[in-house]
Amino acid sequence: MPVADGRVTAAEFSNLAARVSLSLAAPHFAVAVSGGADSMALLLLAAAWARRRGIALTALTVDHRLRAASTAEAEQVATWCAARDVPHATLVWRGVKPGGNVQAGARAARYRLLGQWCTRHRVAHLLVAHHLEDQAETVLLRLGRGSGVDGLTGMGEVSTSEGMFLLRPLLGVPKARLVATLRAAKQDWIEDPSNANSAYQRVRVRQAMELLAPNGLAAQRIVATAQRMRRVQATLVAATGELASRVLPFQAEGWCTIDLPALATAPDELALRALRDRLCRVGGQRLPPRLERLEALLLALRAGQGAGRTLHACRVAEWRDATILVREARGLPTAQSMPAGREIVWDGRFRLRRGRGGAVEVAPLGSAGWRLALAACAALARRVPRLA
Repeated sequence: MPVADGRVTAAEFSNLAARVSLSLAAPHFAVAVSGGADSMALLLLAAAWARRRGIALTALTVDHRLRAASTAEAEQVATWCAARDVPHATLVWRGVKPGGNVQAGARAARYRLLGQWCTRHRVAHLLVAHHLEDQAETVLLRLGRGSGVDGLTGMGEVSTSEGMFLLRPLLGVPKARLVATLRAAKQDWIEDPSNANSAYQRVRVRQAMELLAPNGLAAQRIVATAQRMRRVQATLVAATGELASRVLPFQAEGWCTIDLPALATAPDELALRALRDRLCRVGGQRLPPRLERLEALLLALRAGQGAGRTLHACRVAEWRDATILVREARGLPTAQSMPAGREIVWDGRFRLRRGRGGAVEVAPLGSAGWRLALAACAALARRVPRLA
């Protein structure tokens, strides 16, 4: 329950931290701090939380060098952190900046730099200060792009980026309460002028929300809808898993068979989701294919015209009496040496560990390798398609 002045209390933040699974076993966390009210409030709350538990916390500020004041602002954040005995590092975005879509470019660079720092220092968790209004803006932006259920769930309290876990403990907290938290602590913050620049789409959406609120579209209601969409998404994920295991069974060698009659009668949404999952797994792709291309492939498969089609580094082929989905031959990684004691992820599909002994080479099998494999195990040809 909020206190009278609206600030977020230490006890409340502990509960919020538990929601995003902040593990007491993790020895070191990072927190992204731009100097704005949101991130400064998160810094104060997280620093107190970590200090009570004896956990290391480092504040990270990205100096994007897009505005003349950015370096001075990063220095100001460093000063505030020092005053509160919080270790701080400034990460500078060097090089040529994008001429268009500046906010998207800056966001990608920011997470890249944060991820690189976390990787170097073996920090797996990064706290970020997205709050209630940020979530509402994200949902409206995605609605404007025609997103379906998955997009309209908004940002997750826990997600991954650049090899790290992004934790958003303040996702359900209104910005006004974060400002109240700073005022109660007598902590200043920086106002970024780009947050009022209507040249940016997110700013325009933020301004539009002020007009929408009196008409029943307040941030709290938009976020509540996103939470309901999350329930729908969970149901779809469970149903998709059941359908995929039955209709597109995945094989250990990284390919799958396709039960075309069952796929033809499956509900469209579940069929598309199952096919998307298998394309990503078989093709070793992290991001999904474009929806219109996925829909076109599903239509072709249902019409019995899928053989020979390619999508998302995958190929549909016929093998004996079956229709199969295999990794496309082109674009495979070149040969890679794997020393003893190392672990690698090859082609985005296979996690390989090398135990004791000398180094081995990991590479596409090729025709010569396939012949050697058959010589060692003739039964292989009955179990695995050569294309796979």
